[in-house]
Amino acid sequence: MKKSPILLIGNCVVDQVWELEYFPDQDEEMRAIAKNRGLGGNACNTAQILAQLENDVEIVSSLAQDSTSDWLLQQLSGQGITTSLCIQKPGYSSAESSIWINSQNGSRTIVHHRDLPELSIAELLKIPLQQYQWIHFEGRNIETLVDYLNRVEKPVCPVSLEIEKDRKGLELLLPFVDTVIVSSAYLNSRQITADQCFEDLSYYNNKLNIVCTLGSDGLIAIDQNGKLITLAAEKVDKVVDTIGAGDCFIAGLINHLNRQNDFESALIAASQLAAQKIQFRGMKFND
Repeated sequence: MKKSPILLIGNCVVDQVWELEYFPDQDEEMRAIAKNRGLGGNACNTAQILAQLENDVEIVSSLAQDSTSDWLLQQLSGQGITTSLCIQKPGYSSAESSIWINSQNGSRTIVHHRDLPELSIAELLKIPLQQYQWIHFEGRNIETLVDYLNRVEKPVCPVSLEIEKDRKGLELLLPFVDTVIVSSAYLNSRQITADQCFEDLSYYNNKLNIVCTLGSDGLIAIDQNGKLITLAAEKVDKVVDTIGAGDCFIAGLINHLNRQNDFESALIAASQLAAQKIQFRGMKFND
């Protein structure tokens, strides 16, 4: 019998990546050192890494009905990622990002365009949630996701949630999930510490694994039994490309938790994987 896949519900984007000698000043004209077209978006990046870690992976995303999305779907399928439940919608353009990489320090600046509607409740209700071994949601499209999860039978598998941005109603998703990954951008926008974040989120579900990722400051986490875990950032020789590092961390965490590793061990492995990723360009470890 074929093993049940890991399901990711979230964003798929086409990235136009420009490598620059340095970050330009306003009104400056300069040539890029290199350029590349690739897949992007949080769920899409996480799906690619999970597939490379030899997981069966399926992704559900709202896409345009255009040649760019056709290319995106071909790229995903070529990596063995199932896309049959993705929805292509006519009359819209594909979501795209222009990303500038500063070769001096590996930093990335992103300009994003998206006019696509989010997945509708009717589209979400077509997803057979009971057929998966792990389900991961991006913290977006909140109102519809909450409506959806209130209508369907609770999944029997673990569920994870990424909280990258401070979006209204995120707390309403917490009773449905087991593991939450919180970005430093969320903490900064709320002007709260990780400890305050743990307290706030645990109010809605006191059995959560929660990790706050802090970039170069490492991470701080608390497991479902209340154990506090602090990890320093992995040391690397040189930061080359930070695009997708957080998504890579999430993939590593899901991969190890899904293989029945304890939360702290999974955090260590995920941190090591993200540290590897920022030392090369792109999302493919074998290139």
